[in-house]
Amino acid sequence: MIKVLMKKIYMTLIKCLDIFLKGNVDKNNITVFMTFKEDVEPIIKSLINENYKVTIIYHPKYENIVSDYKAYKTINMKNKYFLQQIAQIKKSRIIIIDTYYLLLGSITKPVNQTVIQTWHAAGALKKFGLEDKSVDLNNPKIVKQYLDVYHYTDFYLIGSDHMAEIFDVSLDAKPENMLKIGLPRLDKYKTNISKSKKKKIVLYAPTYRDYNMSSNIELNKELFEANCPEFELITKLHPALSTPANEFTNETRDIQTLMSLADVIITDYSSLSIEAAFLNKPVIFYVYDEDKYNSKRGLNKYYYEMTKTNKANNLKELYSLVNNHKINKNMNEMWHKYNNGNSTKLLLEFIKKEVG
Repeated sequence: MIKVLMKKIYMTLIKCLDIFLKGNVDKNNITVFMTFKEDVEPIIKSLINENYKVTIIYHPKYENIVSDYKAYKTINMKNKYFLQQIAQIKKSRIIIIDTYYLLLGSITKPVNQTVIQTWHAAGALKKFGLEDKSVDLNNPKIVKQYLDVYHYTDFYLIGSDHMAEIFDVSLDAKPENMLKIGLPRLDKYKTNISKSKKKKIVLYAPTYRDYNMSSNIELNKELFEANCPEFELITKLHPALSTPANEFTNETRDIQTLMSLADVIITDYSSLSIEAAFLNKPVIFYVYDEDKYNSKRGLNKYYYEMTKTNKANNLKELYSLVNNHKINKNMNEMWHKYNNGNSTKLLLEFIKKEVG
């Protein structure tokens, strides 16, 4: 109840300020929200190279790197900078977002502004948005609050028709909102990363269980490698688990580098399984808490379709699947119809047409 009330107060304040903050839209002014670096970094760099006035509204965790982009302007995403954020939004011709931003639901959108959602995953196995089990769909005020944010978006980047269906039911998007040009975050995989290794690599990249910290189970490296002697185990924990339980999980390389290096990927309900499919690598689903996760967060029909094979409910099954690893059938076809490694280029072409 307190959380809902705080949201209401915040949005009311933004609406009041929105009345007084006017801005003239500049066709060369582009704002990029950055909560998930991998999704927008290639877009930011390309836009800057094209001499657009790029402003980055960034998550505080990127405080030390945003200056490297040499953007026109940078603004911290913390609430205390909301005046600067609103002023910037009001004069932007193009806005690129990578997730849900409550701020947008309270701003009057300029008529000649275009908002593009990259999202922060190659696909989705978990339910979110209006399908999230924590959303009270019987409360019209809460539903309207979400829809006000969702309807601020004009276009969604998609890599498959399945993702278009998910955006439809989760974010109330329409077919005309879909840009079928693929996802810039996957363009990076066009570059081959050199591999200097003695053993095959298994990457374990689990999602985050926010409902119970004790449910975030790690794999014991020594035990794993004893049971899978051909492999070296690398664990990349979710960013929300900033303090690893042991020295073996303190992996600092970025997830896309690790995905490129890995021979086999172990995950669970994470969309990283879909990203691995783009690389045509075996994916093993280690889902020791499937029923509980579904009851707390919700899993969609595509999850159950994808996990008919290569699914382990316990360590014994996991070791067996790793030692006999096989490529998952149909996953690439399901999720990567429009991903071809040139998505950033196609997005820039679309933006050029929009700004005229």
